[in-house]
Amino acid sequence: MSTLGKALVTGASRGLGRAIAIELARRGYHVIAGVRQVAEAAADLAAAVQGLPGTLEVQAIDVANLGDYRPPADLKLLVNNAGFRGRYMAVEDSDLAEWRQTFETNVFGMIALTQRVIPAMRAAGGGIVCNIGSLGAYNPMPFYSTYRASKLAMMAVSEALRVELAPFNIRVVDIPIGGVDTDMMRTSLTYRPPDAWENPLYRPMAEKLAAMTGAMKGTAPPSEVVARDVVDEIFKPEGPLRRPCDPNARGAAAAGMMQAEEQRLDAAITRFC
Repeated sequence: MSTLGKALVTGASRGLGRAIAIELARRGYHVIAGVRQVAEAAADLAAAVQGLPGTLEVQAIDVANLGDYRPPADLKLLVNNAGFRGRYMAVEDSDLAEWRQTFETNVFGMIALTQRVIPAMRAAGGGIVCNIGSLGAYNPMPFYSTYRASKLAMMAVSEALRVELAPFNIRVVDIPIGGVDTDMMRTSLTYRPPDAWENPLYRPMAEKLAAMTGAMKGTAPPSEVVARDVVDEIFKPEGPLRRPCDPNARGAAAAGMMQAEEQRLDAAITRFC
């Protein structure tokens, strides 16, 4: 087993979560890959980390239904990556059941798992909590409210954790992802019209949005590249809460979209810590 410690990554069966889990194993960590379907992910992940300095084990973790799951007491790093995105509907037409499903995974599940990790990290003298956010949280686009609202809620939780856990040597980082070439991306607005297209009242707006987002096809970097940058940011000992690292998110940061929030956070840490 790796001597660098244990890292837990949720939503690790595919996409960015899978790539982050492999990258951590590449750097020598013992990775707990949280997936909903162990049988489907175990062989693939075992083959992917074969020969790497670190190790990996697959565990059944559904963040929306944690049951009695308890993370290991010696966990060094938690990466809250698991996420759900439903349809792109107008608020008027959106299904409340889909709102609840989105928040159960993206917000409540993330909170529940983090609550179980904090006492262990505090007892061990510190650790790192990384929440994988979204650049979309900063963009007030139509038909995106369900997923965007969940990521805005995650941002608020990350801000609170950043201040609350600072005295316990538990670092909190939020990585707002601007676009990664994954299965989820290929079912996004970049590759298809919003579902709001079905309502004639919203079709003109949906057409404009489809034209705007369609121009981004082919601009998202591979998950392996983004995972490397994400892990680099996780382990930087100093820096802001929000650490954009893929090209689209860095562009947003350069445009000043995240500066005011960081200034407020710095002031809060100074005031309360």
